[in-house]
Amino acid sequence: MAITFGRFSDSFKPKAKIEYWNQCEKLFQEKKYLESYDAFFKYLKDDELNNVKLSKNDERIDFELLQGSKIISGYIGDGTIIAEADIAEFDKLSVAVMRRLMELNYTLFYTRFALKDNRICIKFDSTITGGPPRKLYYAWKELAMRADKQDDLLVEDFASLKSVGNAHIEQLPDKEKEIKYKHYKKWLDESLKRVSELNEDSISGGISYLLLNAAYKIDYLIAPEGTLMNELEKMSWQYFARDNKPFVEKNRNIKESLQKLLEKPKDEVIKDFYKVTSTFGIANPAPHQSVVDLINNNINNVKWYVDNNYTDIAVVIYEYIATYSLFSYGLPKPDAKLFHLLINIVEQPFFNELGFNEVYFDNSNNKFNEQLIKDKISGIIKEELEQYPELKFSTDNLKFDSLINFLRSYILEMQQLNFNN
Repeated sequence: MAITFGRFSDSFKPKAKIEYWNQCEKLFQEKKYLESYDAFFKYLKDDELNNVKLSKNDERIDFELLQGSKIISGYIGDGTIIAEADIAEFDKLSVAVMRRLMELNYTLFYTRFALKDNRICIKFDSTITGGPPRKLYYAWKELAMRADKQDDLLVEDFASLKSVGNAHIEQLPDKEKEIKYKHYKKWLDESLKRVSELNEDSISGGISYLLLNAAYKIDYLIAPEGTLMNELEKMSWQYFARDNKPFVEKNRNIKESLQKLLEKPKDEVIKDFYKVTSTFGIANPAPHQSVVDLINNNINNVKWYVDNNYTDIAVVIYEYIATYSLFSYGLPKPDAKLFHLLINIVEQPFFNELGFNEVYFDNSNNKFNEQLIKDKISGIIKEELEQYPELKFSTDNLKFDSLINFLRSYILEMQQLNFNN
């Protein structure tokens, strides 16, 4: 089983998929509804994943969409569109559970939580004429995202509820789980230890980088699901919330949250290490300009940390640019691939332990494999030229005399990428 990193993204689909989208909208306007929805499902289907299953005839389409630990199933026919996903099952419902479901319903735009037999599900229904492709996309994304998130949260919060409908998830090999858990502990321990050595007032910015990068790095490299993923999301949301809390206080809160993750029993952590297939990406599409803006907002901070002998924090800032982007944005593929390579170089031992043979950077003697890195970058650019014909990365501008200089030259080259198509 191939090892995957980060969260699924459906952003910046290839031209063939965009053509399916154009077809489905045109066919819907022509009132060729089933043909329109057939093209819509082709747009949703990821060619590398078995995320969409269909059964169809001249009058009806039955479908299943995968989203993490949930299966969204339904049909289109008889003038109706129905989609639903099972969330949890129960023997008896408490008032507290019913209140939570009612509160959740007030947060939904297209869908609703409902009861079916002894199960909690989330549903969407519409007439066919009232369900154009654009509405279906956002409605089913809401359904899929909420189903995948709320099943874990509800089962964790209410002992009377049990998980249901997640038999399709893929368990990771035990060896992969052990390696990921080892580095999960290592990254948390190292980050918290380093933070404890710093003055929380004068180095508050450096502390923020250390803590947030640890969370984003775990999210990307270990790609946890379930409650662990939710806890990492909550940390990021709380840090960037516009609540006027001082950053020193926000740092303390994240430090406390990461400490709890470090102390979490191993079996509780590893149960969230599994592989899923998804149809909708969590992060919204973000153009390359978002990456450029992020680089501009952070790269000038590096100089102070280098000049004041905090080189390790300077390295973390560069890694943070990559991990934050991969966590927060649905990136164009060249950005995502180049950021992955950057993280691979910084976290080389982790990748080698997982069985990846390429050694881009030898930490023990601070030596780069220059040609391998240049070849890898050239390969990434070549793969994406059809989509982005103006794309160019000048590998001759890379500096290989030290890790900090390499990272700076690498990020500056990424900043110059031309995504015109």
